[in-house]
Amino acid sequence: MDDQELAALRERHAAELREQRRRAREAGQEFADDLDLGIEMDAGAPMPHVFANGNSVFVLFYQHTRIPATDIAATEQEPLALVEFTGVHAVLFGGPNDEALNGHRLYGRGLDRYTIHEVRASSWISEAERVNSVHPYHQAGWHGWLRHFIITFHDETLECLARDVRTETCTSSFPEAVRVTVNRMLDWWQR
Repeated sequence: MDDQELAALRERHAAELREQRRRAREAGQEFADDLDLGIEMDAGAPMPHVFANGNSVFVLFYQHTRIPATDIAATEQEPLALVEFTGVHAVLFGGPNDEALNGHRLYGRGLDRYTIHEVRASSWISEAERVNSVHPYHQAGWHGWLRHFIITFHDETLECLARDVRTETCTSSFPEAVRVTVNRMLDWWQR
């Protein structure tokens, strides 16, 4: 397949996802909207690592790169991405992988492989608020401040209910990036 055919295939796929989202929105159903945070993950082996505390979830993984592996090995500088969710209410990490993603409830409603999404009209937010409604100080309106995110990796899927998300890219060794991430997480506990 040449570059032109590949570009046409990608555009047809993108158009199909836009149509799925439009239909779900019009039907009042939840759907997965792609969220461009400036990160392109490695579809083959992003190797996500999740670090969490009571307020934040950090997800460190390999980005897609066109840098030859020999150049990376020589410098130990790996193209990494760090996604930080803040004001976290809940997080799920595990299946489905990319081969079973079509079993996810949002497949056919905009959910795509190797993508960061925000779920619109989230049933998980509604369920979390319903569960919390028995709390004596519960305040309704979670859809106004809580957001539902999904990251679909090669072997895992991460879903998170949080107030916000931010991203950064870094170029370091993976062990060094893990150390920096854990220290940032621990800094929150010391405040």
